[in-house]
Amino acid sequence: MGPESTLRARARPSGTAAEAGAWRDPWHRVTRLKPTTLAWIALAALLVAAAAFFYYETRGTTLWVDEWDWAQNRRGWDLDTFLRPHNGHLSLVPVAIYKLLFATAGLTHYAPYRIVLIAAHLLCVGLVFVYASRRVGSYLGVIAAALILFLGPAWQNILSPFQVAWLISLAAGLGALLMLDRGDRAGDIVASALLGVSIASSSLGIAVAVGVALEVLWGRRRWRDAWIVAAPLALYALWWVPYHDVNAFARHNIILTPGFVADSAASAVAALAGLEGHGTPDAGVTLLDWGRPLAVAAVALLVWRLTRLGRVPPRVPALLAIALSFWILTALNRAQISAPFAGRYVYVGAFIVVLLAVEVARGVSLDWRAAVLIGAASAAAIVSNIGSLRDGARILRSNAPAAEADLGALEAARPLVKARYVATAFPGYPFVVVRAGPYFAAAKSLGSLAATPAEIATKAEDPRRIADTELFNIHRVALQPAPPPRLPGVRPAVDSVAGGTVRGRGPCVSYRPSAVIQPGITNSVDVTLPLGGLRLTAEGGPATISVRRFADELRPVGAVAAATPALLRIAPDLAPQPWHVRIAPAERATVCGVG
Repeated sequence: MGPESTLRARARPSGTAAEAGAWRDPWHRVTRLKPTTLAWIALAALLVAAAAFFYYETRGTTLWVDEWDWAQNRRGWDLDTFLRPHNGHLSLVPVAIYKLLFATAGLTHYAPYRIVLIAAHLLCVGLVFVYASRRVGSYLGVIAAALILFLGPAWQNILSPFQVAWLISLAAGLGALLMLDRGDRAGDIVASALLGVSIASSSLGIAVAVGVALEVLWGRRRWRDAWIVAAPLALYALWWVPYHDVNAFARHNIILTPGFVADSAASAVAALAGLEGHGTPDAGVTLLDWGRPLAVAAVALLVWRLTRLGRVPPRVPALLAIALSFWILTALNRAQISAPFAGRYVYVGAFIVVLLAVEVARGVSLDWRAAVLIGAASAAAIVSNIGSLRDGARILRSNAPAAEADLGALEAARPLVKARYVATAFPGYPFVVVRAGPYFAAAKSLGSLAATPAEIATKAEDPRRIADTELFNIHRVALQPAPPPRLPGVRPAVDSVAGGTVRGRGPCVSYRPSAVIQPGITNSVDVTLPLGGLRLTAEGGPATISVRRFADELRPVGAVAAATPALLRIAPDLAPQPWHVRIAPAERATVCGVG
């Protein structure tokens, strides 16, 4: 054997010819994997990538909307803390989760909240894959799961941790349906327990219960199985009687319900298609632009498919009942204040639509051309929807510095703020109500999110403006009648002058406009407010007064009438940054420090 033959023999692994062939072809083992195994690998890769993407996009976020209510008002450990309804929902399970998060992460570490939400969303997606792959195969199962995984218009349920309540209801509900597929007593027991978890997480569980009841009583036609639904509903009734708010229902919503239901269905279909997939408040378009014709086409396709099947599978009316019950109940309670294309509603609707689609597609065989076409269309929809996810994440990220700045204003003015004071500049007000007393108590117990005055000063203009607005409201900044001058005060420092000249004399600064009018320049003088305040006098016409502190934007205070002095005084607080005052006179003005 020559040297080259020896090298080839050493390079080739020993063993059978098949093993040698596998070594020469690195893809050999991959191609021998079963389609189901390949699907699970693909799904796992998608889930890992999505989790990293969601975690990154929600960086720098903090408590949002309803979470502030729980942080302030769900800190006790009595039974009422867990059972008190939230917007009409029984929220026992999510309240317990948040109590655990409050006790471990507090308010200052938001990453655990985000991780819990991401895990719940991935669980829902994984269950969709299991459900779909059992009906239409692993390839379409991965596509169905991916459409829900990156459902951008439903960004609220994917990116906002508070929506874990709805995700648990959906995951438990779908788990109950999968358990019912077993058709045995053990499956029925687990299904009933999961239905109880769904109901105890949000009112979405009631819609799930309607669908399960329809399947059990119509599909099985055995009344003895009614306990599957009756047991969790009986427990819900024990809660509903003492806690239900009879005044929560708005009668006018009955009129709005049909349109709300139709538009909800349209939004769900459009979101899955990736068309006009903007579910953010500042998008300017809605999911209804393409949704309505798509919904009509989807209904026509559903009717055609059921006609071809001849017999309606029991799960189809169950899923339709869940969707309709959810949309109707939502419309009756929220149609007057919420849009049908809100992200939290779109997620539920699209979730049920996907389950319904794979249910009626049982037995459909696809050639490779149809499979490629469906895969390409789904990929295009996902790419479109990722943009909406990023838009939603930007909204959440912008909320954090605004909330921190506003809370910083509360902390700075703590000696002046009464416990019942409501932060009206807080992002989300009036839907988000932050009261000074409960917030201070929560911050003491769970940690403070408030920015320091120095941190507020370094933020972008919008958070600084929010802090100024809150401080303006707390201090009740206003002009007052000026008493006769007593002891001379400190002359105010001049910050800037526009369209005129100033002259200092004693404790006062006098402003005179230029003889030549300069286009585009407003006659004004900016001064730093002394601790004692300012005495303002206008001559020859009124003078408008504006103030600012952290922000560049000025807030109007009022006008000083000619020859009628006014006093501007703002009490000191814990922030060292001074207030700045702009006097914009029609003619001349004098500004004096007050002793």
